[in-house]
Amino acid sequence: MPYNGKVDRQMKEKPVEPTASEFKRRRGRPPAAPENLAAAHAEARNKICSAALTLFGRSGIEAISMREIAGLIGASPMMPYKYFRTKDHLLQELRTRAFEVFENRLRDAATGDSALARLKQLSLAFLRFGLVERESYKLMFDYWVYDSLGQMIEDFGDAIRRQSGAWNILSKEVELYFTETGLRGDPQIAAHLIWASLHGLVSLEASRKLVMGMEFEELTIPMIDAIMSGLASVPRQRL
Repeated sequence: MPYNGKVDRQMKEKPVEPTASEFKRRRGRPPAAPENLAAAHAEARNKICSAALTLFGRSGIEAISMREIAGLIGASPMMPYKYFRTKDHLLQELRTRAFEVFENRLRDAATGDSALARLKQLSLAFLRFGLVERESYKLMFDYWVYDSLGQMIEDFGDAIRRQSGAWNILSKEVELYFTETGLRGDPQIAAHLIWASLHGLVSLEASRKLVMGMEFEELTIPMIDAIMSGLASVPRQRL
């Protein structure tokens, strides 16, 4: 029929068929917002880490397996691998988180008008963390071997051996103490002595070898005072 300039109201436009992707999008749920995906990802990682810490508290590193973790959180055996490539990567995450908490505890405790006051509070926070956060402390300082050390070095570098944030806080305060007091010893030697002494007391308590007649709490303040008094005799240079 030739077009006569009038609209034929009986004629209808042919509907446009949706593409396959459009059809799928209409039928399914709308795509999640990026922030929701990130939150869900973080929540899943936190659940996995929490389950791993539970297993670690029961029987140490050897008790941690992706299958056991999946069982604890009610997921499929392969689910944890979506968030951590290997058990090594999960263990590194646990260790990193523990060191971050430790670092924040020391930073928050380092208050006071003088470096001496800050060092005492920092040392006390160190000992309290070791006493209260026993599982985290073990993760941080106990010796254990990765299944694939070479891969971990490639992925994480020196971070697999140590996290230096807490050490840097202590080292800085020791340097300030030597500057304020005019002591001529080596601040790095002093910082190592403080770290080793505090770690020694925590380790004795953790291994239940503090059995010579005094409790951990009884030794806390006397030890800190003795360490601070001994800083005056720190040598000027390393042997």
